[in-house]
Amino acid sequence: MAKNIKDVDEISTTDKLKAFKSLKDSGLRVEFNGSGVPTVVCARVEDIDKEIKNVRKILKELRYNGSFGVRGPRKTDAILTEGEQTSLDETELTIEEAPSLETENTEILTA
Repeated sequence: MAKNIKDVDEISTTDKLKAFKSLKDSGLRVEFNGSGVPTVVCARVEDIDKEIKNVRKILKELRYNGSFGVRGPRKTDAILTEGEQTSLDETELTIEEAPSLETENTEILTA
């Protein structure tokens, strides 16, 4: 039985979506960049080499021969470290504990 090997030009959007779903199901954080290439976002830059090996293994099982990407976090990404998470929790508590203001119509507004 001959293997169905596709050229890069023949890779369809469906194949990319299957690769995207498979990577996401394996617990990785995945996004499509502007050209529609599935890109794995690592939590730390040091993990990129390890993630490339994992992604290749997953995509090889799918027989996906197309492009993929692996990148580190950006400053605008929503990947939070535990230190940032605790500071966000403290901010939420500060907002909830803010004093309430009364208006002329006796409506209570909280900050």
